[in-house]
Amino acid sequence: SEAPLFEGHREFQENQRGISFGTLLGPYLRGAGRITIVDPYIRQFHQARNLMELIEEIASAKDAADEVNIKLVTSEHDGGEDKVRKQLEFLLKVKEGAAVGGINVDVSFDDTIHDRSIVTDTGWKILLGRGLDIFQFVTGDAFDLATRRQKYRQVKAFSVTYIRACQ
Repeated sequence: SEAPLFEGHREFQENQRGISFGTLLGPYLRGAGRITIVDPYIRQFHQARNLMELIEEIASAKDAADEVNIKLVTSEHDGGEDKVRKQLEFLLKVKEGAAVGGINVDVSFDDTIHDRSIVTDTGWKILLGRGLDIFQFVTGDAFDLATRRQKYRQVKAFSVTYIRACQ
């Protein structure tokens, strides 16, 4: 049988490597049919890409026949019309990309949110100090391992708290 998942608080240091959504979040999201992600900062390209990488992780871990519903609650970009339009384009691309993997993404905007979390229908609540924006800048160079593999990226300092709620 599988070892029980860690419950509690974890701190990660600035410039640390070896961290990925697969190890950090994957085991807690596995088997979930409904996942709610609250992160006010899914606004810019790299933030939408981080969300897509989390969705890739969920898609690769689920059975092809299973459907997963993700509800994303984020805030509208406050940098003017052009920035809002770009944000909507990124989110539409995430939604379309996720659908290929059998994942439905429903996006809603709430400008009052501040805390960042992931809640599953399997009883987990994960508090994300920085949301999904944990990685330092990646160049996008096709020959840099960090471009495609999160574990080779350096992270910003952040914390995660895993809470087991009753199902």
